[in-house]
Amino acid sequence: MGLLFDKREAPIKGLTLTLVLILALFLFSTIAEAGKRRPAKVDLTYYFDSRDYNTLNVQTSLPDLPWDFNIWGFIDIHSEQNNADQRFDLNRYFFEYRLKRSFFPNAKPAWKGLGFEIEYNDANGTDNSVIRTGMTYKHPVPFFHGEKSWFEWRYHPYETDGSGSQVSLIYSLHMTERIFISGFVDLNLENDTDNRWLFEPQINFKIDETFDLVLETRYNEFEDANNALDGFGVAGGIKIKF
Repeated sequence: MGLLFDKREAPIKGLTLTLVLILALFLFSTIAEAGKRRPAKVDLTYYFDSRDYNTLNVQTSLPDLPWDFNIWGFIDIHSEQNNADQRFDLNRYFFEYRLKRSFFPNAKPAWKGLGFEIEYNDANGTDNSVIRTGMTYKHPVPFFHGEKSWFEWRYHPYETDGSGSQVSLIYSLHMTERIFISGFVDLNLENDTDNRWLFEPQINFKIDETFDLVLETRYNEFEDANNALDGFGVAGGIKIKF
């Protein structure tokens, strides 16, 4: 995704979306605090990838919307692969946002974790936007440091681009109070070509309430199928939590 783009427009659009989103989230936080709802969260992470490019990741969440809805999503703004001299030139982007709700928000934990979501993805270039709909199931993994650890299983049988469907696992596993592993595994079930895997396990080292150090392994089989790109890399960075 996102291999065809106008370098002049990509960073402007990506950064504009980021700034608008952050402003909206902070406004919502003010409203949420007045209404006794949980406030919005924003995390900024800057990565250095082993494939000679950098990434600015902006992760956001609205955990307590009316009618038990919530939103989680992120924007990745990247430089080009294999171009060490231009690794600070962030000129391509990808974003993903999910609107979610539990089917049974007031039920016992075993049923509360069952829900549905609508996911929107887009990237610089043409014909890169897609909406997915499907079901999710989130549950704790108590043998990893209590109730802080969890798995979330997702199945999206419908995609607006007609390319296929997707099965995913998202996870957060706490090893200690300061070290946890998070990430995702996506299997894209393609109609007209080979199925594609994506995964990004990340180890997080909590410095304090504001900063984390992160180390992430990245694999994208869509990129790996392109002769101009390398689908595997390792990235390290620092996260700022607001």
